[in-house]
Amino acid sequence: LLATWVNQASIDHENPLLLIGIAPNHHTSEIIDHSGQFVVHLLCKSQGAVAFNFANGSGRDRDKFEALSLVDGHGECPIIEECHSWLKCDVTSRLLTGDRTYYWGKVSDAGQNSLEPPLLDNEFISGCDPLQLKVLRADRAADVDIQRPQNESFQAELPDWLRP
Repeated sequence: LLATWVNQASIDHENPLLLIGIAPNHHTSEIIDHSGQFVVHLLCKSQGAVAFNFANGSGRDRDKFEALSLVDGHGECPIIEECHSWLKCDVTSRLLTGDRTYYWGKVSDAGQNSLEPPLLDNEFISGCDPLQLKVLRADRAADVDIQRPQNESFQAELPDWLRP
């Protein structure tokens, strides 16, 4: 999937951590909870179609890696052979916040295939055609409908001083 949020979570270069945020109802969240691992891929600027493949629909319904070449030797974590770079992470912490689960992962392996800048989210969106944008908006609206009750329940449990 395309993660909602990915960020560096440590300034210690000897113990790098990433923080990702994804919807708890997504198939990827179940896979991470089961395996205790995740891989973050940065795609090349020319890989808008690959990004759309992962943004569209659910891995419960189809194998999103089917048409891609994968690097061998990484167990249950598929690593795309042709991408800008990748970081394999072992989950160290997890926090469910209603409509998002945040996972902290210690980087256990990584690779870089390109020195060019990677594809950025705004570049991906601006490269989508009108039909792709319609699909992305519909998927987002469906996610909001699924996640809104979870988010409202989570926020209702917060202390008054933390409520929006």
